[in-house]
Amino acid sequence: MRDFQTPEGNEAGMHTTLRSEKGVALMMSLGAIVIIGVLMGGVLFVTTQDYRVGSNTMRSTRAAATADLGLNRVPVVWNLADNNRMQAGDTLKRTFTAPGGTATVIITRLGGPFFWVVSEGYTGGMGSQASARRRFGTLFRLDIPQMNFLGAITTQGTTTVNGNVSVNGNDAAPAGWGACGAPGANVAGAAISPTTTATVHGSVTLNGNPAVLTTPAAGDSNTYFNYGSTNYQSLAAAASLTYPGGTQLTGVGPIAVGTLCQASVTPANWGDPNRATPAGACESYFPTIHVLGDLKVTTGAGQGVLLVDGDLTVAGNFAFTGAVIVRGGLKMSGTGNKITGAVMAASVDVNDNVALSGNTSLQYSSCALMATLSASAYPKQAIQRGWVDMY
Repeated sequence: MRDFQTPEGNEAGMHTTLRSEKGVALMMSLGAIVIIGVLMGGVLFVTTQDYRVGSNTMRSTRAAATADLGLNRVPVVWNLADNNRMQAGDTLKRTFTAPGGTATVIITRLGGPFFWVVSEGYTGGMGSQASARRRFGTLFRLDIPQMNFLGAITTQGTTTVNGNVSVNGNDAAPAGWGACGAPGANVAGAAISPTTTATVHGSVTLNGNPAVLTTPAAGDSNTYFNYGSTNYQSLAAAASLTYPGGTQLTGVGPIAVGTLCQASVTPANWGDPNRATPAGACESYFPTIHVLGDLKVTTGAGQGVLLVDGDLTVAGNFAFTGAVIVRGGLKMSGTGNKITGAVMAASVDVNDNVALSGNTSLQYSSCALMATLSASAYPKQAIQRGWVDMY
């Protein structure tokens, strides 16, 4: 193609130039391709980022669910032997699997009935970048019956004390129990209702804060039979040893085969309240014992929770460590009788009396009560701010 121009000096005084347009379409096509490429790249980038965000959110959510599963599995697989075996600062490790994830749980014993539990949920391949972790912590406490022990002995029945009897509400650890820590608050030696008639003769020692407490709570049936989230009937229904009414036992003591403690109704194995080195096989055995009526026991020793629907008679050289709850009356006579922990005699019948005589000792011990009541308690999550999202 050629360029054409009008002659100079034409009437219009103007000129017209025609130039080559070769390559314009190509440039427009290339520009369009670049723009489309940029748009496609942007769409791909946004889509990839959205996919990654969605995948990360899914893995994080799955890790959180796995960590939560670890916390929820703790009370389900709980070993009751750990209640008294673990001391403050001791830890346990548990691992639970879930679809696409694993929960690693660390259980740390705190003071009293508390445990601090941390569960870490992990999802994704080991060492892979496509993975997620979430960690939750929860405070657990053992669901211990909240028994209202007002003194070393609590009763509303007519009470007679004579002989060489010692009733002490000042907190003390059982003999030989080295893991009890500092004593707790002292309680009354004897807690009685305002209508209780008490007669004391002989060489009787009453100690506590105060030595004798007169309170309407000792005449309230809730004190004896309702324990927070549970009650007497529930404990009795879950008893590990059950005896008919009218049972008479002698020579109660631990029974072991090698290093294994053997649960036994007859002969009666009520655990081993003594502490030795190395530890005896039945030192960690704290049974809940339910008697469907009256019980008479002579000689031997045991530990745990003793529930008696009728009267309890202890006649000679029998020692028990833990909680004793009697619906009827309590009679202790002879030499060497001792209860370490606390006793409640509800005396539900007007003729259900309390008679302590001979060489008898009642010693309040918060450590004994904690050990025996927690032995059969499962953990539950603490309320309010017991849960924390750690990361």
